Amino acid sequence: MKLKTLLAVFSALTLFFGVVGQCSAVAFSGTFYASQACPAYQSKNKKTNPGNIYLVSGQSYQIQEANKSNATWYRVVVENANPQLRWVSVSCGEVKDGDSSSSGSSDSSGSSGSGSCSTAGQEDSYVFALSWQPAFCETHTSKPECKVTDSSAYQAGNFTLHGLWPNKASCGTSYGFCGSYSHSVSPFCSYDAVPMSSSTLALLGQYMPSAAYGSCLQRHEWYKHGTCQTQRNADEYFKTAIRLQKEFNQNVAYFMRDHLGESVSTQDFFDVVDQAFFDGAHKRLQISCKNSKLVDVYINLPKQLDENASLESLMMDADPKFSNKCGSSFTVDEIGF
Repeated sequence: MKLKTLLAVFSALTLFFGVVGQCSAVAFSGTFYASQACPAYQSKNKKTNPGNIYLVSGQSYQIQEANKSNATWYRVVVENANPQLRWVSVSCGEVKDGDSSSSGSSDSSGSSGSGSCSTAGQEDSYVFALSWQPAFCETHTSKPECKVTDSSAYQAGNFTLHGLWPNKASCGTSYGFCGSYSHSVSPFCSYDAVPMSSSTLALLGQYMPSAAYGSCLQRHEWYKHGTCQTQRNADEYFKTAIRLQKEFNQNVAYFMRDHLGESVSTQDFFDVVDQAFFDGAHKRLQISCKNSKLVDVYINLPKQLDENASLESLMMDADPKFSNKCGSSFTVDEIGF
């Protein structure tokens, strides 16, 4: 074969494979609602970000394409950026009115792209979220529940309820708003009241102080997370969360009360969890701190939350998912500032 012919073949192959390589992205129309400030990359692989551009939490952006049919990245239009087309992680927010034009594969629900990330009943696990309220309040001093400084208050010596979150692995942290709301509203009291009894709301007021003091976290938790599960109505959903919360506090909160104002070993905390439930139970936990103070405990739970199942049995059935963002020690914050 002559040299010119070989060069022509090589050029054609290069062009062909170059086009194939570019076809990994999927045309996608819709809007991306940013739930947090996240970097907007020109190249998601190289993490290049000319102009150091970030999405603005609470704003929506037009989507041009996704990196694949079951997207983990979206390419959106950021008007004040240069260039305007930027890649953002799916974990930074959620898709509204999404529609993939790809003829590629769909997920197990039959929905293309991430449209199913706001469809109820598709959870494959749960996360049970608890907060150490005194530490949370250190950075949320304006919240009415954070004005409480009574050392005998429930939140002074117990973990408070943050939420019970149905999760879908393919959606990352974007599985939510499966009911009448398509995105978060602020302030939380702008949501409609949760359709539950007054007795459940009163009960919730003790275990989720926001519900009693008027900042309405229960509304956000129901409309973002509760509407994505189909096992329970709002009364049953929150009562289940309270029951699991009480079990955790009965077995673990004493350690926090015994060390108020002190720095403790993170491993000692994990040992308490293991002794209370089972060896290796702490491997179902993800903990996070702020200013060296424990704030959040997230507990991995399985897809099926059987009625009256203990927290211990649910943790045992869950896949291990461990994360320690507190280092080797943390401070147990006392109520008040």
